[in-house]
Amino acid sequence: MKYTTAIFDLDGTLLNTLGDLREAVNAAITPRGLPPVTETQVRERVGNGIRNLITRCMPDGTPDSEIDACLAAFRTYYNDHLMDYTHPYPGVTELLQALKDAGMRIAVLSNKYDPAAKALIRHFFPRLVDLTLGERPDVPRKPDPASCKEILSDLGAAPESTVYLGDSAVDIHTAQNAGIDAIGVTWGFRSRETLVEAGAVQLADRPYELSTLLLGPDIDALQKAFTSHGFAFTYFATKEQATAYLAQECAGKTVGFGGSITLDQMGAYEALSQTAQVHWHWKGEAPCVNAQIFVTSANGLSATGEVVNIDGASNRVAASLYGAKTCFMVCGLNKLAPTVQDAIERARNVAAPRNAQRLKVQTPCAVDGKCHDCRSPARICRSLVVHMGPPLSFERYEIVLIGEILGY
Repeated sequence: MKYTTAIFDLDGTLLNTLGDLREAVNAAITPRGLPPVTETQVRERVGNGIRNLITRCMPDGTPDSEIDACLAAFRTYYNDHLMDYTHPYPGVTELLQALKDAGMRIAVLSNKYDPAAKALIRHFFPRLVDLTLGERPDVPRKPDPASCKEILSDLGAAPESTVYLGDSAVDIHTAQNAGIDAIGVTWGFRSRETLVEAGAVQLADRPYELSTLLLGPDIDALQKAFTSHGFAFTYFATKEQATAYLAQECAGKTVGFGGSITLDQMGAYEALSQTAQVHWHWKGEAPCVNAQIFVTSANGLSATGEVVNIDGASNRVAASLYGAKTCFMVCGLNKLAPTVQDAIERARNVAAPRNAQRLKVQTPCAVDGKCHDCRSPARICRSLVVHMGPPLSFERYEIVLIGEILGY
């Protein structure tokens, strides 16, 4: 296990606090004749401490004395209504429990004022968090690394074995300033693009992905699950190892590629072209309908042994169902979900929206990143296939899992 300590942001990472923040801001500003703010506005303005949130919700040039009065009113209301609407994001409690069970030390570092941060952690995650630090007098807020380094010292944690997890650029910069690794989470208050621009190298779309990334996959259990369904199963720690394996297994054969960001990120086409006759329509070639081997990826893998794919033109899923005698399904750890229902949810609400954005199609999911089961003419999720076992026409059907984040 690479990491022994995990430091989490609070708002937008562990808890969805927008509803209570909105109510508290409005309780402070509307008695002063200001229009109420929406949850969307709070989402855009939160993250750098409560005073900054209040300031951003008031007219430019508001005197400090008026901001101080609103801040006091906010605290009074918020202290009594911390948990009216606030709730953990789905899967977060299970994530913390899994990390705790594995022996990891868990801390929370927030720009929320300290008493509120501690009260929320005590209520929602009792016995799961070892140390919580919020905004305190005379201690600089994130992204200053002072509080992060204090956590390292108090927990006896080494920077190289500590990871910071958060939903904002502030969190990524905090980790960078403290000299520790960071993983951005995309379910919170900020966009994927914001996290990437801040320098996030790794992103997680669901809490269960963090469990796999931090603790590593249970290879024996996955081997048993997929082979019990009739699939072959191999695991490689890196994409380079997996690519070398595929090049060896495909040597001298005709190989068809299905559209796949994963394969593109691996450089698989270029590598396999050295040993095999490869056909990929993404490279301007005609699809090979009589390939001996079909290589593609999946939108979701279930830890219970199923494979999930969504497709638009459906040539990719069609070739995974019939045609070649061998199929390799190549996936990064981010594709691995606990159940087949989770894998389907991932395909619909992670993979499909991101592909819609990549292709610049005019669908609702391309705007907000969520499946609407729309009837748009531009809809690209037109086939949903759940592989419960290899199709009977295949002689070999192999899941190749890679211990990295790859594709959508």
